[in-house]
Amino acid sequence: MARKARNSSGLSRTSGCPGTSERIRGLRIRAGQSQAQVAQALGINAAWYADLERDDDHLASTLSLFQAMQLASVLGVPLHELFGAGHPAPRIALIDLPDLITAHAHREQLTIEQLGQTLGWELRDFIASPIQAAAGLPIRFLQDLSAALGINWLALAPDEDET
Repeated sequence: MARKARNSSGLSRTSGCPGTSERIRGLRIRAGQSQAQVAQALGINAAWYADLERDDDHLASTLSLFQAMQLASVLGVPLHELFGAGHPAPRIALIDLPDLITAHAHREQLTIEQLGQTLGWELRDFIASPIQAAAGLPIRFLQDLSAALGINWLALAPDEDET
């Protein structure tokens, strides 16, 4: 499984807009759920969930794409709304991402290992099995990788009707 080799920077916040943690808390309250209920639905402990409502970066740095999709479902919103983003451009299947990574590395005249070092992530396991790897990697991996590839990471999430 890919491992983070460097610390990630925090998410930027636009003045006047709620941060991710505040948005999650508001959506949970709107859904009429307790922290314990949402934690149980996600299969995480209550302290972990409480951190999601306290730290803007906790969602991206600790939950996988699939866990975040489950959280969005429990809260009754699409994934992009959980992150306070507009609906992403056309969807990109996770299974297609290895080809995009390889093409990008080739264009940049980098090996996969060099690209991984540049990103701070080990890419080989992801390239070999992107769906399995994505299930165990934090969203931050997809955000970092998508930024390097010039794509919107939210385009990697399956449509809500596909889950």
